[in-house]
Amino acid sequence: MEGCEVARFEHAGDVRVMSLVEGEGGDIELREDLTGPSTLVAYGEDEMSLRVTFSPDAVPALLAAVGQSGKGSLADYLADEDNALVDLMDLCDARGLRYSFASVGSQSGISIRR
Repeated sequence: MEGCEVARFEHAGDVRVMSLVEGEGGDIELREDLTGPSTLVAYGEDEMSLRVTFSPDAVPALLAAVGQSGKGSLADYLADEDNALVDLMDLCDARGLRYSFASVGSQSGISIRR
């Protein structure tokens, strides 16, 4: 999988990194990596990585949903500091778009939802 960091936000000791990863089979994984005091408050963990994966057949509908939200691309969506992965998941849920969700915590390990 080849990926790239799309945006990095830093405030008051918190760091949030948004990345886009394209899989060899055409799937797309979006990542939100979190560290800092807010991560500890929100998740009870020092570090948390949230990941949302879309199969190749879901990608066109995903891009259409992102476009209808006013963003020109997934990278534009992720680069908007007001958008978190949970916001994208809400957008997809409202449109019935299927995705897989995983979180990886420094203490809790891996959680997966499909």
